[in-house]
Amino acid sequence: MKTAFERYFEDKEFIWKPGLERIKRAVEEFGGKDYPSVIVAGTNGKGSVSHLIAEALIRNGLKVGLFTSPHLFRFNERIKVNLREVETKELDRAFESVLPLIERFELTYFEASLVLALEVFRRERVDAAVFEVGLGGRLDATNVLNHQLAVLTSVSLDHTNYLGSSLSEIAREKAEVFRGAPFGVLGDVEEEVVETVRSVFDGELQLYGRDFWADGVSVSISGTSFYYMGSVPMKTSLIGEHQTVNTSVAVRASQLFFEKFFRKHFLIPREFTVKLPGRFEVLKENPPVIFDVAHNEGALKKLFETAKELRISGDVYYSGLKDKEQERNLKVVSEYLKWSCGTFYLLQIGNERAESVERLKEIAVKSGIQNVEIVDRVRVKELKKPSIITGSFYIGGLVERG
Repeated sequence: MKTAFERYFEDKEFIWKPGLERIKRAVEEFGGKDYPSVIVAGTNGKGSVSHLIAEALIRNGLKVGLFTSPHLFRFNERIKVNLREVETKELDRAFESVLPLIERFELTYFEASLVLALEVFRRERVDAAVFEVGLGGRLDATNVLNHQLAVLTSVSLDHTNYLGSSLSEIAREKAEVFRGAPFGVLGDVEEEVVETVRSVFDGELQLYGRDFWADGVSVSISGTSFYYMGSVPMKTSLIGEHQTVNTSVAVRASQLFFEKFFRKHFLIPREFTVKLPGRFEVLKENPPVIFDVAHNEGALKKLFETAKELRISGDVYYSGLKDKEQERNLKVVSEYLKWSCGTFYLLQIGNERAESVERLKEIAVKSGIQNVEIVDRVRVKELKKPSIITGSFYIGGLVERG
């Protein structure tokens, strides 16, 4: 059943409008928030880190609101309290309350969803909240709030039509989430990124690899184990060596946030159980079928590195959007298929931003992919070979899991 929010936006143009004036005024009129919060930005990993921070804070006794995007299956995924999706009837009540505000300021879908989350968190009386940036940082609606701690997970090329064509340009956009926050945590150790963050942020900055780290990594189909700072054994249900960085970033951010703003001793969780749909999600174990929403070069590299480490050698099912760097993406896919000797299957997703399968096939052939086929759906139970389904959040609608 669709939420009242979704029904309201059904016949409205789904666009991103530059500028923060609308959402600033709306949030001011709403009254902002009266609890400390964390903002999480990054090209890749921000969804994982946001959920891991929420889990760590919950394990330390807080009631935590979580705002993320986009959703895979239903809108309710975007707004959670203590990692539970808020039920539709509760979202509808909250939406009725903020609808006059949404209409008066002509808020976009994303801006309105943020205001809706703020209303839900106010009704739920959360102790703290985690806000995942939707796009970039500088002009993202989540950045109009006054956050107490900022996190930047990683920076790589993505959304270049909005954020810039170089790493330094994109880093500048994302680094703006640090401005105004007294504390920050950075997972990306690229010198260019670190220097960019330091140019806008004069608060206390914790760097992965210098102030905290992960080692002794062991990856399996059921999760990832490692040692936090060389001594604390830790396990996460998320799969891949890159998830040890994400988990370490989340632990350090949670500890800093909890001890600075709640003035209590932080207990480091030894195990994280949160699982995210579409993040190296195992749909089937024999043969292994993996669903991952990787949609840029950096994310795809990590996906296939993990697949190789687990000896998952098979086919790839793929689709993507026009505004993504498909030449870069399919170069990464091509390298994996050379190793796996698998077939490349293309699917046409039903979205106005979707790239056509004909164009994707053309790029794939130029990238050196030999075996290319076009299919309409992926039926997981019928797959007889190891398979990886990836390329876009929207591809999930073409996957029959049962």
